[in-house]
Amino acid sequence: MTSPRPGLYEALLKRRAEQAAELPSASGAGSVVRLPRGLVYVIASLWGATLIFAWSLGRGAGRTEGFEEAVQAIQTESIPQVSPPPPPPEEGGLRFLPESSRGRIGAASDPRQAGLNYLVVQSGSNQKALSELLEHLQSEGLAAFMTSATISSSRVLLSEGFSAPKSDPRAVALRNRLHRAGTIWKAAGGDSDLTDAYWEKFNGP
Repeated sequence: MTSPRPGLYEALLKRRAEQAAELPSASGAGSVVRLPRGLVYVIASLWGATLIFAWSLGRGAGRTEGFEEAVQAIQTESIPQVSPPPPPPEEGGLRFLPESSRGRIGAASDPRQAGLNYLVVQSGSNQKALSELLEHLQSEGLAAFMTSATISSSRVLLSEGFSAPKSDPRAVALRNRLHRAGTIWKAAGGDSDLTDAYWEKFNGP
């Protein structure tokens, strides 16, 4: 007597059991994910290039900072200052000389030129009073000097000379300035307002 054929249900159960035995366990230990060897090399190369690039940036920034500091130090280095020379005085005048250079300089030099007329401001034997008058005129911007008249007397004159003082506008303006300085001189205790100054032609030494 022949054995009956297994049923359809039993056959399905057997097939499922065989398939389950062939598949690896999803939760089993020791499962390893393998990457292609070429991909590993690419990742390692990218990582190394990133490190080298970052190091180059840091080194370049350090050099730039050091260069900027050196330039700044050179720019801020103290440079000795050279004072310009004083401007030369105008013709026939001492008005642009420093205060320390005034005073006795006028008394020691005679700037007159032969043939020109000069204002004689005051004369006398009181050297101290004449010296004070000379300093006052120079402080008012008038170029003046003092010269000997005789053995015992001296004179104070203005340094600007003119060939035609009565018609030259510059000579008229100079005399007006002298009158203003004389008013101040008289108010400060001087013995004259200098209105008696007169023109005198210089014929040479």
